Amino acid sequence: MRKEREVLDALLKWSAANDNVRGMVLTSSRVNSDAVLDLMSDYDVELYVKEQEPFARGDEWLEHFGPVLIRWPSRPAWDEEGGLFRLVIYEDGVRIDWGVKKAERIRRFNGPSEPYRVLVDKDRLVENPLLTSYAGFNITRPSKTEFDSIMHDFWWDLTYVAKSLWRDEIYWAKYMYGRRHFKELEKVIEWYIGMRHDWSVNTNKHGRWFKRYLDEETLAAIDSTFAGADIEENWTALFNMTRLFRRLSAAVADELGFEYPHETDRRVSAYMEKIHRLDPDAADFV
Repeated sequence: MRKEREVLDALLKWSAANDNVRGMVLTSSRVNSDAVLDLMSDYDVELYVKEQEPFARGDEWLEHFGPVLIRWPSRPAWDEEGGLFRLVIYEDGVRIDWGVKKAERIRRFNGPSEPYRVLVDKDRLVENPLLTSYAGFNITRPSKTEFDSIMHDFWWDLTYVAKSLWRDEIYWAKYMYGRRHFKELEKVIEWYIGMRHDWSVNTNKHGRWFKRYLDEETLAAIDSTFAGADIEENWTALFNMTRLFRRLSAAVADELGFEYPHETDRRVSAYMEKIHRLDPDAADFV
């Protein structure tokens, strides 16, 4: 696998010989001072060009950086802001996520931005060529409305999980469970971390950096919310998740002066326990 210096040198050499490329910016983990780089860290490269059409016609230009193992999507595609994107893994394991945008859009780095490093700026449009951290990515404290909404949605949707487990519909149960796990529970974990670190840290996308900020007990509790395909194992994970959600949510509510919905928690938990005890062929909800 090529080293970072080799990859960057290839990018710089290619852009210098291509007048259509007016700017090139490296973003995401490779410039973020909070990130830990490893063998699998991507290169997020944004190209700022006079004409996008040559990049939209085909992918031949990607081969300049080495033999392509696989790319996504299958053909050049446009994002909602009028930029092209190509995600590429090369045969030596290097991955580059390319964005191809109109040249003038490089000016966006003169305002609030994610961390970045300007590699090329032929027209000198960016005032500060380097930004390695940005507090705008820190966890933010929730409003009361946001907190209440997360509480309500969590307890409502868990009823679907309980019913599908009773029906032995494991695939549907996993889907509904995952929606709660990776939305409401994840959000509460973020708030809990933010609260304990004076709202001055970020945990990256979907808990990538949870382990940096959580104690061993809480990490073990999170681990206990995952399960395989066994129905009873999934019931155990479900009740473990409710206990963890309750503990962290109540702590956040106490810190922020909100009210945790203890009565809703009690009633829905009892409802799910009742479903758990039902015989598989029960004809009445008793």
